[in-house]
Amino acid sequence: MSEQLMTEAAVSLLVERGIAGTTLAGIGERSGYSRGLVTHRFGSKAGLLAHVHDSIAAEWLRRVQAVVGRATGVAALQRVTDALYQFIVDEPKGLRAMYLLRYASIDPSAEYRANVAKLNRAHVRALTRWIEEGQAHGEIAAGVDPGLAAELFASVVDGLLYRWLVNPDIPVKELHGLMRAHIARALRAAQA
Repeated sequence: MSEQLMTEAAVSLLVERGIAGTTLAGIGERSGYSRGLVTHRFGSKAGLLAHVHDSIAAEWLRRVQAVVGRATGVAALQRVTDALYQFIVDEPKGLRAMYLLRYASIDPSAEYRANVAKLNRAHVRALTRWIEEGQAHGEIAAGVDPGLAAELFASVVDGLLYRWLVNPDIPVKELHGLMRAHIARALRAAQA
């Protein structure tokens, strides 16, 4: 219970104050615990930030797996798009905190950088597998490079999220619909 409260406090502080303004003492105060307990639980601010990133990422992966189910190919990628849209609607603060940490991980000194890289590799592996399965079923053209298509899909998702984080008023629902349609057109059009 205390770990969950500390994680929620960290998410709130990250969204309100950013990484520099999020302190172990602030997390302890916001969650109703001492800084000492926060330090004992996570070791350091970097350990806490890695935990926050990984906790939100685990929730994202759980949602994706639940929505994708046994789907492959175009349907799987469209369902990932659906999960993303629903995550924006349901968990905007958590998503904002996770992506704040993800984008800050490009700093060579970010101690949680390996956590972000690991998640990125896992995401691309799953996308690649779904595309390969779509090819095996004849739904996606054999000429499509699964790894490149997966990287492009992940890049579009990251770009959409970046744009939403900078400007929450962008038409996310409409962009979601366009993305779903373009996935089908791009992968199936390659068959012609």
